[in-house]
Amino acid sequence: MNPRVLSLHHMLKAIILLGFAVYIAYLVKTDLILLYIAPRMVDYVKWSAIAFYAVAAYQIYQGVKTFPGSSKASCDCDHDHLPSRSLLKNSIVYGLFAFPLLIGFLLPDTTLGSSLADKKGMNLSSSISVKKDGLAANGASSGGDTLSDSNAENSLSPEPNTPSATEGSAAADDEMFPSDKFTEHYANYAKKLYQDDLIQIKEEIFIETLTSVDLYLDRFIGKKLEMTGFVYRQEEMKTNQFVVGRFSIQCCSADAAPFGVLAEYDRAPTLADDSWVTVTGTIGKTTYNDIEIMVLKVEKIIKAEPSKNPYVYPNFDFGV
Repeated sequence: MNPRVLSLHHMLKAIILLGFAVYIAYLVKTDLILLYIAPRMVDYVKWSAIAFYAVAAYQIYQGVKTFPGSSKASCDCDHDHLPSRSLLKNSIVYGLFAFPLLIGFLLPDTTLGSSLADKKGMNLSSSISVKKDGLAANGASSGGDTLSDSNAENSLSPEPNTPSATEGSAAADDEMFPSDKFTEHYANYAKKLYQDDLIQIKEEIFIETLTSVDLYLDRFIGKKLEMTGFVYRQEEMKTNQFVVGRFSIQCCSADAAPFGVLAEYDRAPTLADDSWVTVTGTIGKTTYNDIEIMVLKVEKIIKAEPSKNPYVYPNFDFGV
């Protein structure tokens, strides 16, 4: 291969690698990186940018070294390390890396919202996965026999709210918040939440709070709750209904899952989709798509600015 053509290949590789390194540095500097990955992954991505810089520098060195035609193209290892001579093949290979890089630079950085929630399906009962774990464990411990849904639900859900159970200091009684090994942490946290006059769903423990309340929903009916999120609607919802939602991310935006609470508000039609609101209301229970879920009877609503970090993440210190 012509040394100058080979040098050009090295330079093209260096440009692409530098492009990725610069793009990552830009996202980190502007904090836009949090629109794509969880905070705990940021350090790994930073290290990857350093690796891109290092490999790009090596490619530049090889390009400069190869250009005069004095370098040896083969390493005598019986393998062909030279690029293809086909323009089409080279265009496809470099395009696979250059195209997503261009998309990253040219398209605006936006948060996930209603359009993706429509595709993934809004989760209005965050405790379902916890209950499924309990069902699976109960099925396994019974030697393969599966519990009926109704019996299994009763084994994990508290008894309906009764006046005698909600009075006085009995609020923290284990009988009010029955648990097993899968729900113990949620039960303990639910006892703490039950003492609050106003339950605030904070970002740093969003899913855990939502799940604790949802798991023991009957105990929290009538309690006040406050949360912030984006407005989401489905076609089958009533005109006074909308969802206050957030996307939960484990690792990156590819695994994002929307969670939310159904809210009812007389002036709900005035709220634009994907607008951010902070709502305060009374917890109730309703049936939606044949599933019993939490509903928030909104009493106060204020417009909110999207959080600098619009997503919520699992709290790995929960229950520790």
